[in-house]
Amino acid sequence: MFVCKECGYKSIQKFGQCPYCAGWNTSVEEKSEALANSRKAERISDIKCGSGKRITSGIANVDAVLGGGIVEGSIVLIAGAPGIGKSTLLLQAASGMEKVLYVSGEESPGQICMRSERIKSDSEDACAFAGRVQLLAAQNFDEVACEIERLKPDVVIIDSIQSIRSRPGQGLAASVGEMKEVAVRIVEIAKNSNISFILSGHITKEGILQGPKVIEHMVDVVMYMEESSDHAHRILYSTKNRFGNTREFALFCMTVGGLEVVPDASKYFLSGRCDIPGSVVVSACGGSTVFLAEVQALINTTSFQYPRRQVTGLELNRVYLVIAILERFTDIKLSSCDVYMNVAGGIKINEPAADLATAAAIASASTKRKVGKDTAFAGEIGLGGEIRNVSRLGERIDKAASFGFGKIIVPASGAARKNKIKVIEVKNIREALSAALVAPSQSPL
Repeated sequence: MFVCKECGYKSIQKFGQCPYCAGWNTSVEEKSEALANSRKAERISDIKCGSGKRITSGIANVDAVLGGGIVEGSIVLIAGAPGIGKSTLLLQAASGMEKVLYVSGEESPGQICMRSERIKSDSEDACAFAGRVQLLAAQNFDEVACEIERLKPDVVIIDSIQSIRSRPGQGLAASVGEMKEVAVRIVEIAKNSNISFILSGHITKEGILQGPKVIEHMVDVVMYMEESSDHAHRILYSTKNRFGNTREFALFCMTVGGLEVVPDASKYFLSGRCDIPGSVVVSACGGSTVFLAEVQALINTTSFQYPRRQVTGLELNRVYLVIAILERFTDIKLSSCDVYMNVAGGIKINEPAADLATAAAIASASTKRKVGKDTAFAGEIGLGGEIRNVSRLGERIDKAASFGFGKIIVPASGAARKNKIKVIEVKNIREALSAALVAPSQSPL
């Protein structure tokens, strides 16, 4: 740590001119601890493992995304666009926890209380949790640290990290240096005091967290909240989780009374589906959840020098692979066509099991032949055109059957068991498309 000998200003970096008193060459290095008191390395076998105790947020779907709740001493970062519902989610989560310090650098306690009056928690108003939650409106971390020392809460919620400065009069909030120093101090408190932190964060217009990337490396969990295509729903998912699966997601509906959990995501994702060429249903997995979603494809003759490939909700590189496989092993030619892919509802599917549905959607849109409305898909496609097995195939089949689908096209792995639904096992992409596409005479446009 470097300290100005004239005014006492501190910085983690050496400075020529003090930004506080404008003095030149006044910085001196100061060691905060004597070397004799520094920590010593220990054998892993001698270290007592943590209890692994988790704190529930009171919202089951949020706990699932976290991997079962908030681990003691962990730091969770929730990022999202302005107005997406981050503060509402944090307030609802606070209402389900004990001994919470809620720090806001953007709202006054009165404004937070007004917002909490709209939110219901079981049979009580959110304002009724005032005995458990302490509100603090502050914009410098020294005040926050003092309150943490005084109250010793189980969880500290900071809304938002960009609004907090490390010390009064030192730099601007949301600057790279300030955010780094605040993050360092949060990590120090969390790990030394075993206090959990939940931070909200702003995102840039490119959709990434505002500020230095190092913050995402320092925290334990990074979650993003996004808006669905109908603007009424919110999707919460994690991109980093040291204590759980990053493929979990939660779906909420934004209402006047706050965020309401959508119990069955499949029903929402399939609502409004039309029986047209290019529309198919995939049975997908998101962590511990199996759900159904609509994969859409649109094929147009290109007017560009290079054909366009625009993909939303699927992995772009896997779509490239599927297109190459279709051109190599079927009669479908896409080298002079624009390909547009979308997963309805705004959900992201990042697993190879969506390959078969992707291929069927592209083939259907290209040939203008519909896929049966009661047909679902689950399968990975290899580079040789073979259909490969996927995890939890039985659960995927059961999910399609529970929604009234008549058949599902899956890999010929022998893993499929008898079910209420007709299970069509295929070995390669040609067999799959032959079973999926309705004959032209049966598929009027």
